[in-house]
Amino acid sequence: MLKPFIYRSLCLLDRWQGFMHTRPTALGRLVMGFTLAAGVFGVDTRMNLLHQAFALGLGLLLFSSLSALLMQRRLRQRLALQRGLPRYATLDQSLSYPLLIRPEQRRRLQGCFIEEQLPDPRPSLAQFRRPDAESASDSAFDRLMGYPRWRRLHRANRWADWPEAVPLRGPLEQGQLRLNLCLRPRRRGRLCLSGLVLTRPDPLGLFRSRVFFPAPASLLVLPRRYPLAPLALPGRRCFQPGGWGLAAKVGDSQEFIGLRDYRPGDSPRAIHWPSWARSGKPQVREFQDEYFNRQALLLDNLSWPGDPRFEASLSVAASLCEAMQGRDSLLDLIFFSAQGEPLTAGRGLAGSAQLLELLASVQASETGDLGLLQGQLLAQRDRLSALVLLLLAWDEPRQALVAGLQASGLPLEVLVMAQAQPDPAQDQARPPPAGLRLHWIRPHHLAEDLGRLNTATQGRP
Repeated sequence: MLKPFIYRSLCLLDRWQGFMHTRPTALGRLVMGFTLAAGVFGVDTRMNLLHQAFALGLGLLLFSSLSALLMQRRLRQRLALQRGLPRYATLDQSLSYPLLIRPEQRRRLQGCFIEEQLPDPRPSLAQFRRPDAESASDSAFDRLMGYPRWRRLHRANRWADWPEAVPLRGPLEQGQLRLNLCLRPRRRGRLCLSGLVLTRPDPLGLFRSRVFFPAPASLLVLPRRYPLAPLALPGRRCFQPGGWGLAAKVGDSQEFIGLRDYRPGDSPRAIHWPSWARSGKPQVREFQDEYFNRQALLLDNLSWPGDPRFEASLSVAASLCEAMQGRDSLLDLIFFSAQGEPLTAGRGLAGSAQLLELLASVQASETGDLGLLQGQLLAQRDRLSALVLLLLAWDEPRQALVAGLQASGLPLEVLVMAQAQPDPAQDQARPPPAGLRLHWIRPHHLAEDLGRLNTATQGRP
Protein backbone atom coordinates (compact mmCIF):
# COMPACT_ATOMS: atom_id res chain seq x y z
CA MET A 1 0.00 0.00 0.00
CA LEU A 2 2.88 2.36 0.62
CA LYS A 3 4.42 2.18 -2.85
CA PRO A 4 1.24 3.22 -4.75
CA PHE A 5 0.89 6.24 -2.44
CA ILE A 6 4.55 7.17 -2.94
CA TYR A 7 4.17 6.67 -6.71
CA ARG A 8 1.18 9.03 -6.90
CA SER A 9 3.04 11.58 -4.80
CA LEU A 10 6.07 11.40 -7.10
CA CYS A 11 3.78 11.84 -10.13
CA LEU A 12 2.40 15.04 -8.60
CA LEU A 13 5.93 16.23 -7.84
CA ASP A 14 6.96 15.50 -11.44
CA ARG A 15 4.02 17.50 -12.76
CA TRP A 16 5.03 20.44 -10.59
CA GLN A 17 8.62 20.23 -11.81
CA GLY A 18 7.39 20.07 -15.40
CA PHE A 19 5.23 23.15 -14.82
CA MET A 20 8.14 25.06 -13.32
CA HIS A 21 10.33 24.13 -16.26
CA THR A 22 7.88 25.01 -19.04
CA ARG A 23 5.59 27.80 -17.80
CA PRO A 24 7.70 30.33 -15.85
CA THR A 25 10.75 31.81 -17.53
CA ALA A 26 14.10 32.09 -15.76
CA LEU A 27 13.17 35.64 -14.72
CA GLY A 28 9.76 34.41 -13.60
CA ARG A 29 11.29 31.75 -11.35
CA LEU A 30 13.55 34.41 -9.85
CA VAL A 31 10.58 36.66 -9.11
CA MET A 32 8.67 33.72 -7.63
CA GLY A 33 11.57 32.92 -5.32
CA PHE A 34 11.93 36.57 -4.29
CA THR A 35 8.18 36.82 -3.64
CA LEU A 36 8.18 33.66 -1.56
CA ALA A 37 11.14 34.85 0.51
CA ALA A 38 9.53 38.26 1.02
CA GLY A 39 6.31 36.59 2.15
CA VAL A 40 8.13 34.40 4.68
CA PHE A 41 10.28 37.14 6.21
CA GLY A 42 7.66 39.89 5.94
CA VAL A 43 4.95 38.24 8.02
CA ASP A 44 5.45 40.72 10.84
CA THR A 45 4.61 44.03 9.15
CA ARG A 46 5.85 46.02 12.16
CA MET A 47 9.42 44.74 11.93
CA ASN A 48 10.17 45.45 8.24
CA LEU A 49 8.66 46.49 4.93
CA LEU A 50 9.14 43.21 3.08
CA HIS A 51 5.38 42.77 2.91
CA GLN A 52 5.36 45.56 0.34
CA ALA A 53 7.89 43.66 -1.79
CA PHE A 54 5.70 40.58 -1.41
CA ALA A 55 2.64 42.49 -2.63
CA LEU A 56 4.60 43.90 -5.57
CA GLY A 57 5.96 40.49 -6.61
CA LEU A 58 2.56 38.84 -6.22
CA GLY A 59 0.95 41.53 -8.37
CA LEU A 60 3.54 41.08 -11.10
CA LEU A 61 3.07 37.30 -11.09
CA LEU A 62 -0.73 37.57 -11.25
CA PHE A 63 -0.58 40.10 -14.09
CA SER A 64 1.90 37.98 -16.06
CA SER A 65 -0.02 34.75 -15.60
CA LEU A 66 -3.31 36.34 -16.70
CA SER A 67 -1.56 37.92 -19.69
CA ALA A 68 -0.13 34.54 -20.68
CA LEU A 69 -3.59 32.96 -20.54
CA LEU A 70 -5.08 35.70 -22.71
CA MET A 71 -2.23 35.46 -25.23
CA GLN A 72 -2.66 31.69 -25.38
CA ARG A 73 -6.08 32.17 -26.97
CA ARG A 74 -4.61 34.45 -29.63
CA LEU A 75 -1.91 31.93 -30.50
CA ARG A 76 -4.48 29.31 -31.49
CA GLN A 77 -4.53 29.37 -35.28
CA ARG A 78 -4.15 27.01 -38.18
CA LEU A 79 -0.55 26.00 -38.72
CA ALA A 80 0.59 23.53 -41.38
CA LEU A 81 3.64 21.78 -39.92
CA GLN A 82 5.90 19.48 -41.93
CA ARG A 83 9.06 17.88 -40.54
CA GLY A 84 11.92 16.57 -42.63
CA LEU A 85 12.71 13.69 -40.28
CA PRO A 86 15.24 11.13 -41.52
CA ARG A 87 14.45 7.44 -41.36
CA TYR A 88 17.16 6.71 -38.80
CA ALA A 89 18.93 8.44 -35.94
CA THR A 90 21.85 7.27 -33.81
CA LEU A 91 21.87 6.98 -30.06
CA ASP A 92 23.65 9.84 -28.22
CA GLN A 93 24.34 11.74 -31.45
CA SER A 94 22.70 15.07 -32.27
CA LEU A 95 20.11 15.04 -35.03
CA SER A 96 19.24 18.17 -37.00
CA TYR A 97 16.22 18.26 -39.31
CA PRO A 98 14.17 20.96 -41.06
CA LEU A 99 10.70 22.12 -40.09
CA LEU A 100 8.40 23.91 -42.55
CA ILE A 101 5.65 26.11 -41.07
CA ARG A 102 2.85 27.61 -43.14
CA PRO A 103 1.14 30.14 -40.82
CA GLU A 104 -2.37 31.46 -41.25
CA GLN A 105 -1.37 34.85 -39.86
CA ARG A 106 2.32 35.66 -39.71
CA ARG A 107 1.69 38.66 -37.46
CA ARG A 108 0.64 36.45 -34.54
CA LEU A 109 3.90 34.47 -34.66
CA GLN A 110 6.14 37.43 -33.90
CA GLY A 111 8.19 36.76 -30.76
CA CYS A 112 7.11 33.09 -30.60
CA PHE A 113 9.20 29.96 -30.13
CA ILE A 114 8.58 26.35 -31.12
CA GLU A 115 9.82 23.08 -29.65
CA GLU A 116 9.15 19.34 -29.88
CA GLN A 117 6.75 17.59 -27.52
CA LEU A 118 8.64 14.51 -26.33
CA PRO A 119 7.02 11.32 -24.97
CA ASP A 120 6.24 11.25 -21.27
CA PRO A 121 9.26 9.75 -19.44
CA ARG A 122 7.42 9.00 -16.19
CA PRO A 123 7.73 5.31 -15.23
CA SER A 124 4.68 3.16 -14.76
CA LEU A 125 3.67 1.75 -11.39
CA ALA A 126 4.75 -1.76 -12.44
CA GLN A 127 8.15 -0.44 -13.49
CA PHE A 128 8.47 1.52 -10.26
CA ARG A 129 7.73 -1.57 -8.15
CA ARG A 130 10.27 -3.84 -9.88
CA PRO A 131 12.94 -5.11 -7.44
CA ASP A 132 15.73 -4.61 -10.00
CA ALA A 133 14.92 -0.87 -10.13
CA GLU A 134 16.62 -0.42 -6.77
CA SER A 135 20.32 0.27 -6.49
CA ALA A 136 22.71 -1.23 -3.98
CA SER A 137 24.01 2.26 -3.18
CA ASP A 138 20.59 3.48 -1.99
CA SER A 139 20.16 3.94 1.73
CA ALA A 140 17.23 2.49 3.65
CA PHE A 141 15.52 5.89 3.66
CA ASP A 142 16.00 6.26 -0.11
CA ARG A 143 14.52 2.80 -0.69
CA LEU A 144 11.54 3.69 1.49
CA MET A 145 10.84 7.03 -0.19
CA GLY A 146 11.71 5.83 -3.69
CA TYR A 147 12.82 9.20 -5.09
CA PRO A 148 16.30 8.05 -6.28
CA ARG A 149 14.66 5.08 -7.98
CA TRP A 150 12.13 7.43 -9.60
CA ARG A 151 14.91 9.66 -10.94
CA ARG A 152 16.83 6.69 -12.38
CA LEU A 153 13.75 5.35 -14.13
CA HIS A 154 12.83 8.84 -15.30
CA ARG A 155 16.27 9.25 -16.91
CA ALA A 156 16.12 5.76 -18.43
CA ASN A 157 12.69 6.45 -19.99
CA ARG A 158 13.71 9.82 -21.42
CA TRP A 159 13.83 9.55 -25.20
CA ALA A 160 15.87 12.67 -25.80
CA ASP A 161 17.33 15.68 -24.07
CA TRP A 162 14.91 18.50 -23.45
CA PRO A 163 14.73 20.26 -26.83
CA GLU A 164 15.66 23.90 -27.09
CA ALA A 165 12.96 26.31 -28.18
CA VAL A 166 13.68 27.79 -31.63
CA PRO A 167 12.55 31.37 -32.33
CA LEU A 168 10.16 31.84 -35.24
CA ARG A 169 12.01 34.40 -37.29
CA GLY A 170 13.36 34.56 -40.79
CA PRO A 171 12.05 35.32 -44.27
CA LEU A 172 8.97 33.64 -45.67
CA GLU A 173 9.64 31.54 -48.78
CA GLN A 174 6.49 30.85 -50.79
CA GLY A 175 4.41 31.47 -47.67
CA GLN A 176 6.51 29.06 -45.59
CA LEU A 177 8.92 29.57 -42.73
CA ARG A 178 11.87 27.16 -42.65
CA LEU A 179 13.53 26.31 -39.33
CA ASN A 180 16.08 23.76 -38.13
CA LEU A 181 15.28 21.72 -35.03
CA CYS A 182 17.75 19.60 -33.08
CA LEU A 183 17.35 16.46 -30.96
CA ARG A 184 19.79 14.20 -29.15
CA PRO A 185 18.25 10.72 -28.72
CA ARG A 186 18.93 8.98 -25.41
CA ARG A 187 17.05 5.72 -26.04
CA ARG A 188 17.13 3.27 -28.91
CA GLY A 189 13.99 2.06 -30.62
CA ARG A 190 11.02 3.78 -32.25
CA LEU A 191 10.85 7.43 -31.19
CA CYS A 192 7.28 8.68 -31.68
CA LEU A 193 6.75 12.44 -31.73
CA SER A 194 3.17 13.55 -31.10
CA GLY A 195 3.46 17.20 -32.09
CA LEU A 196 5.05 20.59 -31.49
CA VAL A 197 4.46 23.29 -28.89
CA LEU A 198 4.25 26.99 -29.76
CA THR A 199 5.34 29.25 -26.88
CA ARG A 200 5.51 33.00 -26.32
CA PRO A 201 6.47 34.97 -23.19
CA ASP A 202 4.07 37.54 -21.79
CA PRO A 203 4.89 41.29 -22.01
CA LEU A 204 6.72 41.19 -18.66
CA GLY A 205 8.66 38.05 -19.61
CA LEU A 206 7.68 36.09 -16.49
CA PHE A 207 5.38 33.38 -17.90
CA ARG A 208 4.96 31.62 -21.23
CA SER A 209 1.86 30.90 -23.25
CA ARG A 210 1.90 27.33 -24.63
CA VAL A 211 -0.23 25.90 -27.45
CA PHE A 212 0.10 22.31 -28.65
CA PHE A 213 -0.22 21.49 -32.36
CA PRO A 214 -0.54 17.78 -33.20
CA ALA A 215 1.92 16.57 -35.84
CA PRO A 216 2.61 12.85 -35.35
CA ALA A 217 5.86 11.45 -36.77
CA SER A 218 8.41 8.81 -35.87
CA LEU A 219 11.95 7.66 -36.56
CA LEU A 220 14.07 4.68 -35.54
CA VAL A 221 16.95 5.30 -33.13
CA LEU A 222 19.78 2.86 -33.88
CA PRO A 223 22.45 1.73 -31.41
CA ARG A 224 25.66 3.69 -31.50
CA ARG A 225 28.43 2.17 -33.60
CA TYR A 226 32.18 2.40 -33.13
CA PRO A 227 34.86 2.09 -35.83
CA LEU A 228 35.97 -1.51 -36.08
CA ALA A 229 37.94 -3.14 -38.89
CA PRO A 230 36.86 -6.59 -40.18
CA LEU A 231 37.74 -9.18 -37.56
CA ALA A 232 40.24 -11.89 -38.47
CA LEU A 233 38.08 -14.74 -37.21
CA PRO A 234 39.21 -18.36 -37.24
CA GLY A 235 37.44 -20.94 -39.39
CA ARG A 236 37.15 -21.97 -43.00
CA ARG A 237 34.62 -22.08 -45.80
CA CYS A 238 31.81 -24.53 -45.15
CA PHE A 239 29.40 -26.42 -47.35
CA GLN A 240 26.06 -24.61 -47.67
CA PRO A 241 23.03 -26.69 -48.70
CA GLY A 242 21.50 -23.65 -50.38
CA GLY A 243 24.52 -22.97 -52.59
CA TRP A 244 25.11 -19.61 -54.23
CA GLY A 245 21.38 -19.09 -54.67
CA LEU A 246 21.00 -18.95 -50.89
CA ALA A 247 22.48 -15.49 -51.07
CA ALA A 248 20.11 -14.41 -53.81
CA LYS A 249 16.76 -15.22 -52.23
CA VAL A 250 15.25 -17.12 -49.35
CA GLY A 251 14.45 -20.77 -50.18
CA ASP A 252 16.14 -23.99 -51.20
CA SER A 253 17.38 -22.80 -54.59
CA GLN A 254 20.99 -23.36 -55.75
CA GLU A 255 23.07 -22.27 -58.73
CA PHE A 256 21.50 -23.63 -61.94
CA ILE A 257 23.79 -25.94 -64.01
CA GLY A 258 21.35 -27.90 -66.25
CA LEU A 259 18.31 -30.16 -66.64
CA ARG A 260 17.85 -33.88 -65.94
CA ASP A 261 15.04 -36.41 -65.83
CA TYR A 262 12.74 -36.45 -62.85
CA ARG A 263 13.62 -38.90 -60.05
CA PRO A 264 11.26 -40.03 -57.29
CA GLY A 265 11.73 -37.79 -54.30
CA ASP A 266 12.66 -34.63 -56.22
CA SER A 267 10.97 -31.46 -55.02
CA PRO A 268 8.06 -30.31 -57.21
CA ARG A 269 9.51 -26.81 -56.99
CA ALA A 270 12.47 -27.98 -59.11
CA ILE A 271 10.32 -29.13 -62.06
CA HIS A 272 11.02 -27.19 -65.26
CA TRP A 273 7.56 -26.99 -66.78
CA PRO A 274 8.50 -25.69 -70.27
CA SER A 275 10.90 -28.63 -70.81
CA TRP A 276 8.25 -31.10 -69.65
CA ALA A 277 5.82 -29.61 -72.14
CA ARG A 278 8.30 -29.92 -75.03
CA SER A 279 9.64 -33.43 -74.29
CA GLY A 280 6.60 -35.00 -72.75
CA LYS A 281 8.72 -36.24 -69.81
CA PRO A 282 9.11 -34.48 -66.48
CA GLN A 283 12.34 -32.53 -66.29
CA VAL A 284 13.85 -30.98 -63.19
CA ARG A 285 16.48 -28.30 -62.74
CA GLU A 286 19.84 -29.39 -61.38
CA PHE A 287 21.81 -27.11 -59.11
CA GLN A 288 25.30 -26.89 -57.72
CA ASP A 289 26.07 -26.45 -54.04
CA GLU A 290 28.96 -24.26 -52.99
CA TYR A 291 31.29 -23.47 -50.13
CA PHE A 292 31.58 -20.04 -48.56
CA ASN A 293 31.99 -18.34 -45.18
CA ARG A 294 29.03 -18.20 -42.85
CA GLN A 295 29.59 -16.54 -39.49
CA ALA A 296 27.18 -16.15 -36.59
CA LEU A 297 26.87 -13.56 -33.85
CA LEU A 298 25.09 -14.66 -30.70
CA LEU A 299 23.69 -11.71 -28.73
CA ASP A 300 23.02 -12.54 -25.10
CA ASN A 301 19.79 -10.76 -24.19
CA LEU A 302 19.03 -12.74 -21.02
CA SER A 303 18.77 -9.72 -18.76
CA TRP A 304 16.32 -7.34 -17.14
CA PRO A 305 15.01 -4.23 -18.94
CA GLY A 306 17.27 -1.25 -18.47
CA ASP A 307 20.42 -3.24 -17.72
CA PRO A 308 23.31 -0.91 -18.71
CA ARG A 309 25.45 -3.88 -19.74
CA PHE A 310 22.75 -5.06 -22.14
CA GLU A 311 22.36 -1.60 -23.68
CA ALA A 312 26.14 -1.35 -24.11
CA SER A 313 26.25 -4.83 -25.67
CA LEU A 314 23.84 -3.66 -28.38
CA SER A 315 26.34 -1.00 -29.44
CA VAL A 316 29.05 -3.68 -29.51
CA ALA A 317 26.78 -5.95 -31.56
CA ALA A 318 26.01 -3.16 -34.03
CA SER A 319 29.71 -2.43 -34.46
CA LEU A 320 30.46 -6.13 -34.95
CA CYS A 321 27.67 -6.54 -37.51
CA GLU A 322 29.06 -3.73 -39.63
CA ALA A 323 32.59 -5.14 -39.33
CA MET A 324 31.73 -8.80 -39.91
CA GLN A 325 29.33 -8.41 -42.80
CA GLY A 326 31.20 -8.84 -46.08
CA ARG A 327 30.29 -9.28 -49.70
CA ASP A 328 31.47 -12.92 -49.83
CA SER A 329 30.08 -14.21 -46.55
CA LEU A 330 26.86 -14.62 -44.62
CA LEU A 331 26.19 -13.40 -41.10
CA ASP A 332 23.54 -14.87 -38.77
CA LEU A 333 22.32 -12.70 -35.88
CA ILE A 334 20.97 -14.94 -33.11
CA PHE A 335 19.28 -14.05 -29.80
CA PHE A 336 16.35 -15.15 -27.65
CA SER A 337 13.10 -14.03 -29.25
CA ALA A 338 9.52 -15.17 -29.68
CA GLN A 339 10.16 -16.10 -33.33
CA GLY A 340 13.33 -18.04 -32.57
CA GLU A 341 14.65 -17.62 -36.12
CA PRO A 342 17.98 -15.85 -36.76
CA LEU A 343 18.31 -13.03 -39.26
CA THR A 344 20.76 -13.86 -42.04
CA ALA A 345 22.50 -10.99 -43.84
CA GLY A 346 25.00 -10.73 -46.67
CA ARG A 347 25.31 -11.84 -50.30
CA GLY A 348 21.99 -10.49 -51.48
CA LEU A 349 19.98 -11.21 -48.33
CA ALA A 350 19.35 -8.66 -45.59
CA GLY A 351 21.80 -5.77 -45.41
CA SER A 352 23.38 -3.87 -42.56
CA ALA A 353 20.31 -1.61 -42.33
CA GLN A 354 18.07 -4.58 -41.51
CA LEU A 355 20.54 -5.81 -38.88
CA LEU A 356 20.64 -2.40 -37.22
CA GLU A 357 16.85 -2.14 -37.30
CA LEU A 358 16.62 -5.48 -35.56
CA LEU A 359 19.17 -4.48 -32.93
CA ALA A 360 17.27 -1.23 -32.33
CA SER A 361 14.14 -3.20 -31.41
CA VAL A 362 15.69 -6.09 -29.44
CA GLN A 363 14.29 -6.35 -25.94
CA ALA A 364 15.79 -8.00 -22.89
CA SER A 365 14.40 -11.43 -22.05
CA GLU A 366 14.24 -12.57 -18.44
CA THR A 367 13.56 -16.18 -19.41
CA GLY A 368 15.51 -18.43 -21.75
CA ASP A 369 17.12 -21.86 -21.93
CA LEU A 370 20.82 -21.74 -22.72
CA GLY A 371 20.83 -25.50 -23.22
CA LEU A 372 18.21 -25.25 -25.93
CA LEU A 373 20.17 -22.48 -27.60
CA GLN A 374 23.32 -24.61 -27.45
CA GLY A 375 21.48 -27.45 -29.20
CA GLN A 376 20.35 -25.12 -31.99
CA LEU A 377 23.90 -23.88 -32.52
CA LEU A 378 25.35 -27.38 -32.54
CA ALA A 379 22.77 -28.41 -35.15
CA GLN A 380 24.17 -25.70 -37.45
CA ARG A 381 27.80 -26.45 -36.60
CA ASP A 382 28.64 -27.89 -40.04
CA ARG A 383 27.40 -24.77 -41.80
CA LEU A 384 29.15 -22.18 -39.60
CA SER A 385 32.70 -21.02 -40.22
CA ALA A 386 32.98 -19.20 -36.88
CA LEU A 387 30.80 -18.10 -33.98
CA VAL A 388 31.13 -14.86 -32.00
CA LEU A 389 29.53 -14.94 -28.55
CA LEU A 390 28.61 -11.61 -26.95
CA LEU A 391 27.79 -12.49 -23.34
CA LEU A 392 26.52 -10.30 -20.52
CA ALA A 393 28.29 -12.24 -17.76
CA TRP A 394 30.77 -15.07 -17.19
CA ASP A 395 28.69 -17.17 -14.81
CA GLU A 396 28.29 -20.94 -14.65
CA PRO A 397 25.42 -21.32 -17.20
CA ARG A 398 27.27 -19.25 -19.78
CA GLN A 399 30.52 -21.09 -19.05
CA ALA A 400 28.73 -24.37 -19.70
CA LEU A 401 27.40 -22.99 -22.98
CA VAL A 402 30.87 -21.96 -24.12
CA ALA A 403 32.40 -25.27 -22.99
CA GLY A 404 29.85 -27.27 -24.98
CA LEU A 405 30.39 -25.22 -28.12
CA GLN A 406 34.16 -25.39 -27.71
CA ALA A 407 34.06 -29.18 -27.33
CA SER A 408 32.25 -29.46 -30.68
CA GLY A 409 35.24 -27.96 -32.47
CA LEU A 410 33.40 -24.85 -33.63
CA PRO A 411 35.79 -21.84 -33.84
CA LEU A 412 34.77 -19.35 -31.16
CA GLU A 413 35.45 -15.74 -30.27
CA VAL A 414 33.98 -14.79 -26.88
CA LEU A 415 33.28 -11.22 -25.74
CA VAL A 416 32.02 -10.65 -22.21
CA MET A 417 30.56 -7.39 -20.91
CA ALA A 418 32.42 -6.53 -17.72
CA GLN A 419 30.77 -5.09 -14.63
CA ALA A 420 31.10 -1.36 -14.04
CA GLN A 421 32.55 -2.12 -10.59
CA PRO A 422 34.26 -5.53 -10.72
CA ASP A 423 33.52 -7.90 -7.88
CA PRO A 424 36.43 -10.24 -7.06
CA ALA A 425 33.97 -13.07 -6.48
CA GLN A 426 32.14 -12.54 -9.76
CA ASP A 427 32.72 -12.41 -13.49
CA GLN A 428 36.32 -11.31 -13.98
CA ALA A 429 37.60 -13.67 -11.28
CA ARG A 430 36.56 -16.80 -13.22
CA PRO A 431 39.36 -17.82 -15.63
CA PRO A 432 38.45 -18.84 -19.20
CA PRO A 433 38.97 -22.43 -20.40
CA ALA A 434 42.27 -23.37 -21.96
CA GLY A 435 42.57 -22.44 -25.62
CA LEU A 436 39.68 -19.96 -25.53
CA ARG A 437 40.23 -16.36 -26.53
CA LEU A 438 38.06 -14.29 -24.18
CA HIS A 439 37.84 -10.50 -24.38
CA TRP A 440 36.42 -8.22 -21.67
CA ILE A 441 34.42 -5.19 -22.82
CA ARG A 442 33.77 -2.42 -20.32
CA PRO A 443 30.40 -0.65 -20.84
CA HIS A 444 31.87 2.82 -20.27
CA HIS A 445 35.00 2.26 -22.41
CA LEU A 446 33.54 0.73 -25.55
CA ALA A 447 35.68 2.62 -28.05
CA GLU A 448 38.91 1.78 -26.22
CA ASP A 449 38.10 -1.90 -25.68
CA LEU A 450 36.84 -2.43 -29.22
CA GLY A 451 40.04 -0.91 -30.55
CA ARG A 452 42.01 -3.32 -28.38
CA LEU A 453 39.83 -6.18 -29.66
CA ASN A 454 40.60 -5.16 -33.22
CA THR A 455 44.34 -5.20 -32.49
CA ALA A 456 44.12 -8.62 -30.82
CA THR A 457 42.23 -10.27 -33.67
CA GLN A 458 44.31 -8.70 -36.41
CA GLY A 459 47.49 -9.86 -34.67
CA ARG A 460 46.36 -13.47 -34.44
CA PRO A 461 48.70 -15.83 -36.31
